[in-house]
Amino acid sequence: MKRTLPLLLSLASVLPVIGQNDVDKGARDASAATMQTGAPADTLPDGWKKSGIINVNMTQVNLTNWAAGGFNTVSGIAMFNGTANWKKGRKAWDNSLVLAFGGQQVANLSPQKTDDRIELNSKYGYELKKHLYLAGVFQFKTQFTEGFNAEGQRISNFMAPGYALLGVGLDYRPNDNFTVFFSPATARMVVVNDDLLFEGLGPDDRVYGVKNGNTSELELGGYLRLQYKRELAKNITFLTRGDLFSNYLRNPQNIDVTWETLWTFKVNEWFAATLNTMLIYDHDTNLPKTDAEGIPYLGPATQFKETLGIGLSFKL
Repeated sequence: MKRTLPLLLSLASVLPVIGQNDVDKGARDASAATMQTGAPADTLPDGWKKSGIINVNMTQVNLTNWAAGGFNTVSGIAMFNGTANWKKGRKAWDNSLVLAFGGQQVANLSPQKTDDRIELNSKYGYELKKHLYLAGVFQFKTQFTEGFNAEGQRISNFMAPGYALLGVGLDYRPNDNFTVFFSPATARMVVVNDDLLFEGLGPDDRVYGVKNGNTSELELGGYLRLQYKRELAKNITFLTRGDLFSNYLRNPQNIDVTWETLWTFKVNEWFAATLNTMLIYDHDTNLPKTDAEGIPYLGPATQFKETLGIGLSFKL
């Protein structure tokens, strides 16, 4: 009995250590397996993932007896970028909304619009195989209010133009940062709901692709959409997205292009700098041009806009 008691005490002290070592080893093995295989995007927890950022940038210049010349100016731009994405099992639903409006007041001139945008995107998909989804896409684009050219003539308005797109195709999304959607059969409705934009045009002339005498034009074509986003550093994020559309029913060789980039440089919780670029080519959008002999005319051209702002940033 005297020899048995010390032996039992020794075993009692060793067994917990052995059990703990087995648990630690199992945890280490599981951790190593996770590190080797990685954690793909489709292993993220099911449910909603939402985000939103509001940027407000303002500029004001006041001159009094300023010898170098200039004008009193007030300008500002407000932009909202929001996403709401849902995932459950093999089903995924991605939504994004972009709202932007900006303007400037120079001296006693009429206020001028510098930015105006409404864009809603929604994509619902079912996973066929890893990273590949059968998906449907809906897109709606227009602007808040009317726009004018340099001569003061109204050239755009709310739902003039307006675009509604609906397509079914394949969506490749290897991770949360990159996605490519392609639809070989996509319907797009172009709306120009402003008769003033057609004044002085012939019966066969078009405004944003809509023939004079109509208020809408139905297009059928192929659609490609790419998006990539990444956090480059702790306070620097980058987003780029592009849309390509070819109308099979009229001039399919003329591909409509929309390409956007957005850089966000976070200063602190309240302040940020943003750099936004937008490149657009639409063969149905006529812009003022000049031929080789200096004669003005209207025709399609590549549009480019760049906006750099520093101001308040609110994360929702």
